[in-house]
Amino acid sequence: MTTPTRATLEKALKSDKKLAYDISTLAEELGFALSSPDMEERVAGTNLLSAVLVALPQDLLQERQLEFLSTFYMDRLRDHHNVMPAIIDGIDALVHMKALPRALVPQILQSFFEHTTCQSQTRGDRTKLFNIFKYLTINFKEELQTMAGDFVYGLINSIDGERDPRNLDIIFSFMPEFLSKYPLLHLAEEMFEIFACYFPLDFNPSKQDPASITRDGLAAKLTDCLVGNNEFAEGAVVLATEKLESELLVAKLDSIELLAREISILNPLSLLTVIFFQHQAALKFPPSVLEPHFDQIWQALKTETFPGNDNEEILKASLKALSALLERASHLPDISHSYQSSILGVILPHLSDVNQRLFHPASGIALVCVAGDAPYAADKILNSFLLKLQATDVVPEQRIKIYYIVSQVYKLCALRDSLQKLDTTIRESLQDDVIASLRLIEQEDFDAKQEDLELQKAALSVLNESAPVLSEKQRALVYKALVQLISHPSIDLDFTILTVSLGALQPVEVQSNFIDVCVRNFEIFSNFVKRKIYANLLPLLPQMAFSQRILDLVMTQSFKDTTAEPIRLLALEALNKLLLLGDQRFVVDLQQESNLLHKLIELGQHTEDLSLESLEQIAGALSRVTQQLPLSEQSAIVSEYLPGLDLTKSADLYITKGLLGYLHKDIALDDHFDRLLTDLTQLSLSTDNEQLRVIAHHLLCSMVNKMESNPANLGKVKKITQQLKTAIKKGDVRAVEILAWVAKGLVVAGFDEAAEIVGDLSDLLKHPNLSTAAALGFDIIAAEYPELDLPVIKFLYKQKLFHTIMGKMGSKLADYCVHHLKAFVYVLKATPQAVIKLNIEQLGPLLFKSLEEHNEAQSLCIALGICEKFVAQQDAYFQGHLAHLIPSCLELSKYKAQHTMQVRIAALQLLYDITKYPTFVLLPHKVDVTLALAAALDDPKRLVRNTAVKARNAWYLVGAASGD
Repeated sequence: MTTPTRATLEKALKSDKKLAYDISTLAEELGFALSSPDMEERVAGTNLLSAVLVALPQDLLQERQLEFLSTFYMDRLRDHHNVMPAIIDGIDALVHMKALPRALVPQILQSFFEHTTCQSQTRGDRTKLFNIFKYLTINFKEELQTMAGDFVYGLINSIDGERDPRNLDIIFSFMPEFLSKYPLLHLAEEMFEIFACYFPLDFNPSKQDPASITRDGLAAKLTDCLVGNNEFAEGAVVLATEKLESELLVAKLDSIELLAREISILNPLSLLTVIFFQHQAALKFPPSVLEPHFDQIWQALKTETFPGNDNEEILKASLKALSALLERASHLPDISHSYQSSILGVILPHLSDVNQRLFHPASGIALVCVAGDAPYAADKILNSFLLKLQATDVVPEQRIKIYYIVSQVYKLCALRDSLQKLDTTIRESLQDDVIASLRLIEQEDFDAKQEDLELQKAALSVLNESAPVLSEKQRALVYKALVQLISHPSIDLDFTILTVSLGALQPVEVQSNFIDVCVRNFEIFSNFVKRKIYANLLPLLPQMAFSQRILDLVMTQSFKDTTAEPIRLLALEALNKLLLLGDQRFVVDLQQESNLLHKLIELGQHTEDLSLESLEQIAGALSRVTQQLPLSEQSAIVSEYLPGLDLTKSADLYITKGLLGYLHKDIALDDHFDRLLTDLTQLSLSTDNEQLRVIAHHLLCSMVNKMESNPANLGKVKKITQQLKTAIKKGDVRAVEILAWVAKGLVVAGFDEAAEIVGDLSDLLKHPNLSTAAALGFDIIAAEYPELDLPVIKFLYKQKLFHTIMGKMGSKLADYCVHHLKAFVYVLKATPQAVIKLNIEQLGPLLFKSLEEHNEAQSLCIALGICEKFVAQQDAYFQGHLAHLIPSCLELSKYKAQHTMQVRIAALQLLYDITKYPTFVLLPHKVDVTLALAAALDDPKRLVRNTAVKARNAWYLVGAASGD
C-alpha cells in the first residue's frame, strides 16, 4: 500500500477514481483539503473521508483510530452548513463501528446539539439523523442516560418542527420505546407537547410515494408516543377530551381511541382520531394514574355514547374506549367500583322504560359495565330490570327487549366466571319472571301470534344463559314448558341450547322429565311434532347418558315393519344426522353392534312402496357408514352385496350409490367394472326418471375416475364410448350427456383417452340437433360438483383440459358458431386465470364475441365474470379494448327477455369496475355511457337498479376534480 500524495488526492477529489490507503494516513494527508479555506474543497475532502468510512466493514477500524476520527468530526460540526451532509454521513458510519469507545457517543451528541440543529438540515439528512438517534437509543441506553436532560432536550429540539411524513414515521416508530425506558426528568411536559402538536394528524399520502405511509398507520404510531410515558397521562386526557369536541370525524375517533389506550393514533383529522387516542390511553396508563382524570374522561365519552352519536363508527369506538378503561380497573375493586358508580348513576334511571329514547344507549353502556366488572355492575343492572318487570303495566314488547339484554348480561357474567357470584335473590326473581313468560304456552287459550312467539324466544334466550344457576324448582317448571313447546301442533322453536346445557348439568332430570316423555308418547304425536322431537333430541346424542335412548328411538322408527312411509322418512333423515354428528368410532361401533349396513340394504330391497326420498336417505346412510370402515371391511362389503344388485331396480341403484359413491379409490372393482358400466349406461339411456339418470351419471363418472389404468379397464371404457357414439349417430341426446360424464371422470384423473372424447364432443357442436347437448357437455366436464366423488385428481388437469380444447376447437373457433362459443366459455370458467392471461391475445376476441351473442344467460354470466376479474385488476389488454367491451355491456344491461337479472347485474358491475381505469381512457366513452345507463335506472328489478345507480354515478364522476 503506497502513501497518498497531495497530487493523487487532489486528482481523486475531482474524479471517481478509487483509492486504497490506511484510514489514519488518509485523514492526515487529506488535511490540506479538510482545513482548506476554500469551502468547496473542504466539502470534497470531507465527502471523500466519509465515503471511505461508509464503505469500510464495521469491524475493521480499531479504538485508537475511531477516537481520532470522532475528534475530527466533532470539531467539523462547527463548519459551514454545506459541509454538514458529509459530516452526518461520517458520524453515521462512526457510531455503527463495533470498536467505537462507548463513552464517545455522549460527546458526539453533545457536540452536535451544541453546534448545529437537526431542523436546519435537508430532509434526507434529517432522515439520517433520526435513524442515528433511533440506533443510539436502542444500543447505548446507559451512555445516553449519563447525559441526563441534555440528550432529552437535544432530542426535543431535533424533533420540534418536523413535518415530513417519512421522518415522522421514523420518529413515531422508535420514540414509544424510548419514552417508556428513559427518564424524562423535568422535560416530560415539553416532550409531550412535541407530539401533542401533531394531534390530530393532518396527512394525505401521495399516490406516488414509494414509502406507502398511510395516515391511519402514522396516526396509530403517534398515539403510541402520546401514551408512551405515565407522566403524559394528564396531558393526554386533556388533549383527547379537548379534541373530542371537534366537529371533524377523524379527530373525534382518534381522540376516543387515545383515551381508551390511556386506560396509539389512527385517524388524525377526525372524530375517530380523538376516540382512538382515548382508547390507547386506557390501555397504556395504569388505573392509578388515570383515576384522578376519570370524571373528565367519562364526561367526554358520555357525550358520544349517551344519548349516542349518529355515526355508528364513533359510537362503537367510544364504547370500546370505555370498555378498555373499565377492564383495566376491574382488578382494583376500589377504583373499579368508583368508575362503575359514576357510570351506573347516569344510566340506571333510563333502563326502566324501554320506550325512552335513552333506553338503547343506556343498555349498550350497561353491557360495557358488566364486561368490565361483572359481579358489581350486573347486580345493579339486573335489579333495575327486575323492578321494571314487576310493575303491572309492562307490555310484552317491553318484556322482550329487557329479556334480550338480560340474556347478554348473563352471558357476559358467564364469560367472566361471575354467574354464581350474582345476588341470588335478584337472580332467582328474574328467572321466575322469565319462566312465567315461557309457561304461557301451557295455557289452553294460548294464541301463537308473532308477538307471543317473540316473547317465547326472548325467554329462551335468558334460560339458555342461566341454565347453570336455575334452582331445582325452576328447572321442574322449565321441563314442563319444554314438553308443551315440543308437543305444540304449530309452534316450532329451537331450544336445543337449553336442553344440551341442562342435559350436561342434570342428566337424570332431563332423561325423566323431557326425553322419556317425548319417547313414551312418540307414536301418538303428529309428523310435525315427531320432526321437532328428532331435531331437539339429536344434539343430545354426544352426551353418553342419552345416547342409547335416542339411538333406540331412531333405529326402531327406521326399521320397524309397521312404520308408515312418511314416519320412516323422518327416522331415516334423523339417522343420517346421527351419522354426521357422530365421530368415526361411533359409526364403526354402530355398524358392528347393529349390522347397520345389512339392515339398510334389507330395508331398501324388501320394503314396498319406499319413496325415492327414503331411498336417497338409505344411500346417504350407507355411504357415511362405508366411508368410516377400514379398507378390508369396505372390500368385503362390496364383494358380498354388489353381485346381487340389479341396477334396473330403483332400490338397488340407490344401494349401489350408497356402497360405491364414496368407496375408497384403492378398492378394485375390476371384477364388476364391465357389468356396472354397461348396466349404468343402459339405465341412463332407457329411463325417463331424471333422478335415476343423475345417480347413474355420477357413478359412471366416479368409477372411470378411480379405475386402475390397465388395458382391460381402458378397453371396457372404449367399448362403452363406442356404444354411446352409435346411439349418438341415431340422434340420442342422452348419449351425448353420458359421454360428457365419462369424459369428466377421465379428464380429472388425467387419462390421455379423454382427448378423443373431447374431440368427439367438439365435432358435435355443429350438429343440427345435438349441438346444444354437446355445448352443455363441456359445462359438465368443466363444472365443479361438490356431491361427486372424484378421488383421483391429476395435477394441473384444468390447464391440460384447456390446451386439449384449444387443440381440438382452435381452428373451429376462428369460424365460430354459437355453440362453439358456449362450449368454449364453459371451459374457460374452470380454467385458472393465469392460464387465460397467458393466452389473452388469442382468447380476448372470443370473449368479446361471446358477449355479442345475446342468447344464453349462463354463458353470458360466465364471460362477464371472466372479464370482470381482469378489469378489476386494470389489465392492460382490456384497457386497450374498451371500445369492444363497453358497447356489449351497455347492450346487456338493458331489460330484455333473454337478458336475465343476473346478466344485467353482471354487465352493470363490469361497467362500474371499468371506471377504475385511468381517466384519459374513459373520457371518450363518458357521455355515451352515462346516457345509455339511464335506461337501467328504470329496470323492473331493484337489485339491477341499485347496481345501475352505482355504475352511473361512477361514470358521472369520471374526470371530476376529486375523482381520479
